[in-house]
Amino acid sequence: MTAETVLDALAEAYADAPAVLEHLLLDLAAARAHADHMRHYPAATDYGRENAAAALHAAREQLVAALDFPEGVTL
Repeated sequence: MTAETVLDALAEAYADAPAVLEHLLLDLAAARAHADHMRHYPAATDYGRENAAAALHAAREQLVAALDFPEGVTL
C-alpha cells in the first residue's frame, strides 16, 4: 500500500467528518513526538519510554481501525 493510497483512503473515509480525522492525526503526531522525546531524554525511565511507545502504537492502531481497510491489507 502506497502513501498515496493511504491518503486517498483517509480523504474518502472522512469526507463528511474531517474533524475526526484531524483529531486522530494530531493524536498520532503528539504520540510520535513524545515517544521520540522519551527515547532521547537521558533522565527518562524505562517505564516512561515503554509507556510512550505504547501510546504511539495505540494512536497508530486507532487510526488504522478508523480507516477500516479491507481484510488482509496492512500498512
